[in-house]
Amino acid sequence: MRWTRWLWKVEEWWHRHVRYRDLFRQLDACRDDIKARSTWVDELTDDELEEMQRRLEACIDALQGTSEPPGSAS
Repeated sequence: MRWTRWLWKVEEWWHRHVRYRDLFRQLDACRDDIKARSTWVDELTDDELEEMQRRLEACIDALQGTSEPPGSAS
């Protein structure tokens, strides 16, 4: 690779890095926030997870039951 092409690549990389640096910082902050909000899930027992799954399935079934168009028979 020629020197000028290599220099151009490095320059391009640097400009991209600077341009997106703030976006990557925001993304990192969002990831940290999500991780902090969801740590409680890791602490649940298997029984608690099964109970949550049962209740979630009941909610989904109830929502699906109410989303039928009027006049349709089940």
